[in-house]
Amino acid sequence: MKFLLLSLCLYVTLPTFSQSQWEIELSHESPVPRMGKWVRGDYTIMISLDTLSMHFRRCEQSITRSLEYYKDQDSNLANYFRATQNRYSRAATLLEQGENGFDLNTLIIYEGIEHSNRNLEDSRILESYLKQRVEQGKDLVFYKGKRIFTLRRSSEHTNQGRMETASDILNSGYVTKTFYYEPDNSLFVEYYFMGW
Repeated sequence: MKFLLLSLCLYVTLPTFSQSQWEIELSHESPVPRMGKWVRGDYTIMISLDTLSMHFRRCEQSITRSLEYYKDQDSNLANYFRATQNRYSRAATLLEQGENGFDLNTLIIYEGIEHSNRNLEDSRILESYLKQRVEQGKDLVFYKGKRIFTLRRSSEHTNQGRMETASDILNSGYVTKTFYYEPDNSLFVEYYFMGW
């Protein structure tokens, strides 16, 4: 009886702190004539330039509405929205004029006032949008030049379930990786921490 109870307890607790892994089904669509490419390491994501420019135009319209609302009330917010609106507009125009194979890594899109360091290579907003589309199976993904149709995702607890001190609790979380074959060669890596 004790053995059965111990086995049941281990069966319930061990999966809680272990790694879980699942697959993402990717797009099986044919490429369209005008596609942009976003490269990270061995991975290349291809997306329709028209789809991406439409998304940025919608974002620009939303930001324009915010700018119209705040322009006479708060100059700091107006400057924030004006700079953001200009970056989205510039990116959408570049995409509308872009040729097939346009390098999406050259787009600088961030929210906020102009900042010289961020103007060098800040594209987290684009990366987040591409990640969302890849997870929904809407874009083409290539690994080492070969088109792939599935990706794996793994989620792993960061401190192996240790909850002995306040620091352990605050620093606990998960690391989620999206990859084709090797978790160390990931397309996307996300960190979720419960602490600060």
